[in-house]
Amino acid sequence: MVWVPWIKTESERSSSEEIKKLYNKTRNPLSGKISDLTRITSLTPEVSENINTLGSAVYRNATGFTAREKEIIALVTSSFIGCVH
Repeated sequence: MVWVPWIKTESERSSSEEIKKLYNKTRNPLSGKISDLTRITSLTPEVSENINTLGSAVYRNATGFTAREKEIIALVTSSFIGCVH
């Protein structure tokens, strides 16, 4: 069965400079991928950027946890809420 996306998103090849900037800023430096959250909010780039900024600030400023512990917390939280990614 072919995957048919049901949520409209901006393409990585978008001609919009705002989208290009958003995708370049939020692209994972290791994998080169753009997060699903960024993609599904890409039709409202300002909202998408604010969500990304908030998430990054929370992750960076969470005190008392090692990087590994933060990743474990993220994994458990994602699993708990039913996130499949």
